[in-house]
Amino acid sequence: MLTLSAAQQAMLQGDRGEPLRWAMAQQVQVAQFFGSTHFIAVDSAQVGAEVGMMGQIGLELVERLASQGARFQVPTVTAACSVDINRAGQYGVAQAQVEQEHRLHRALRQMGCIDSATCINYQTVSPPRFRQHLAWGDTGAVAFANGVVGARSNYEAGPASIAAALTGVVPAYGFHLDEHRHATRVFEALTPLSGIADWSAMGAYIGQAVADYWTVPALIAPGANPSIDELKHFSAAAASFGSIAMFHVVGCTPEARTLQDACAGQTPNERQQVQRKDLDSAFPGLPPGVQPDLVVFSAPQLSLYEVADIVNLMGSRRVAKGTRMIITVNAQVEAELGRVGLLAALEEAGVEILSGTCFYVMAPAVVKLALNARTLLTPSTKLLNILRGVSYEVAWASVAQCVEVAVGADRGQP
Repeated sequence: MLTLSAAQQAMLQGDRGEPLRWAMAQQVQVAQFFGSTHFIAVDSAQVGAEVGMMGQIGLELVERLASQGARFQVPTVTAACSVDINRAGQYGVAQAQVEQEHRLHRALRQMGCIDSATCINYQTVSPPRFRQHLAWGDTGAVAFANGVVGARSNYEAGPASIAAALTGVVPAYGFHLDEHRHATRVFEALTPLSGIADWSAMGAYIGQAVADYWTVPALIAPGANPSIDELKHFSAAAASFGSIAMFHVVGCTPEARTLQDACAGQTPNERQQVQRKDLDSAFPGLPPGVQPDLVVFSAPQLSLYEVADIVNLMGSRRVAKGTRMIITVNAQVEAELGRVGLLAALEEAGVEILSGTCFYVMAPAVVKLALNARTLLTPSTKLLNILRGVSYEVAWASVAQCVEVAVGADRGQP
């Protein structure tokens, strides 16, 4: 039986207005579907903020709630949007899409949302803490919060995240509960993992092997000491390829000091070894002699450290004619890049910056035509996974290799 507090019952009955009645009704349906007995208070929410996902119906819903006086009850931020508002015209994105984004974000701000437009809020806006309950909507952010930090969230996409932000609670099910957070499949890396490309590939490999939201994998990577950025890319790739929302890296993440901890003392259902050849065969590199149309660093947005590393790798060199190099960041990172002089260095080198979006959500088929692009190189397996669906020929390489290719042979075209 689902038990509601007096405040939650008042919301459901409409005593606190139509927006809260709608939100609580939505959440009661979810709670009943998953057999929840009660609701859990959350400390923050992250709402979807791109019209490609929300669609016209979602946009109209958000505008209607805002016009009815809806106000978010917990700190709430927006995930990445579908376009860089200030640079959309350079990539062939229709003005109608830009105007819809303006409408969506205006309505969310009216409800009290902090319009961060980022998929890496955990790095730059609202770092979660261990055991903190959240209502986040970006898949990579949820996997990061659960796995890397030990916070607790399910995927609260679309209307679910808005309902959670309005009520300040979520149904108690899934990864909010201890019993769903234990590893049941184990992967053992027999190859060193170095750099974000390797960790992205391993996340994708595990995600593809598991391909189940409810299965929690544990990775054994002897000697590994991954950075936050490497774990970020692992999280995004695992979520993209397998809908994974929770994982452990033994000896690195907080609920997996040991494999026994990760598995809660139980014997895992399956144990699998992963070799270098498994990653290389799953994610092929660029064919010899091919200079790609695009070299893209995105999915997820890059941190200040990641961009600084790219600047250092480029040195005084420029992007080769005939190739475009694109980096996506959020507004917080872009501002800091400008403050420390790295933004000017990137622009001088011919690197293009997109802010507030990720390359794969910015009308990728339209952008492909506008840029007359066919081949793309990236260290992100998540980007590789999604762009295959819009007929890009996508290759995978390390960050250093991507930079070397981007500044490579001049093909004689600006």
